[in-house]
Amino acid sequence: MSATAIIAAFNEEQTLAEVLTALQRNPLIDEIIVVSDGSTDRTVEIARGFEVRTIALRENQGKGCAMRIGVEHATNDILFFVDGDMLGITDQHIETLVLPVTGGDCDMNVGIRHRGPVLDFFHLKAHFGPVLSGIRVMHREVFESVPVMYMERFKIEAALNYFCARAGFRQRNTVIRDLGHVIKEHKLGWTAGVSRRMAMSREVFIVIIDLNLFQTWRWFDSSDLPSAEYDLFEAELAE
Repeated sequence: MSATAIIAAFNEEQTLAEVLTALQRNPLIDEIIVVSDGSTDRTVEIARGFEVRTIALRENQGKGCAMRIGVEHATNDILFFVDGDMLGITDQHIETLVLPVTGGDCDMNVGIRHRGPVLDFFHLKAHFGPVLSGIRVMHREVFESVPVMYMERFKIEAALNYFCARAGFRQRNTVIRDLGHVIKEHKLGWTAGVSRRMAMSREVFIVIIDLNLFQTWRWFDSSDLPSAEYDLFEAELAE
């Protein structure tokens, strides 16, 4: 079974080419979709230089919306969500994430960057804090189990964990070693990066409270998808 790699990218001109190069050479990936979430740098230009499908959102819609639009254009059942700011991704990283899902060992495999034995223990064994990661492999039905109201901005990752468990799907958390990424403070600058991180943390905290306490999806009709304008560029195959 082959996978579709989906990259929800916002201003990832520094690292996108490295990520796409790694994905294109791996035989487990036979489709790559880059969704530029209103990027203002060369993200779209770089993506169009590869044999991938590029979707350029005309305005920033948030990560969850970009992921949803990527899924709408994916042709495979196996979805591999990849961060565009990863550094040093290898075939071993890809295989460690994809094969447990294609092999039937789990329905969603979440890649957690190694942060040392102490932090790994508290986070994954003691369950101190939510397991959040943009590096995930899953069956399409896992993603589709999430109500549309949670497919926006930073809500999506906490919602995927919750609804994966609620629907009875099997989730695995896999520690990924020697995989770097560009932190927000470096990418956006210290002030903007800290502000973005605080906004993300606040939204994740609110959605976790909502999912576990208020469960507002039970009372709101989330069948209507939010609209988003975008330009679609199909892969230009090399002659």
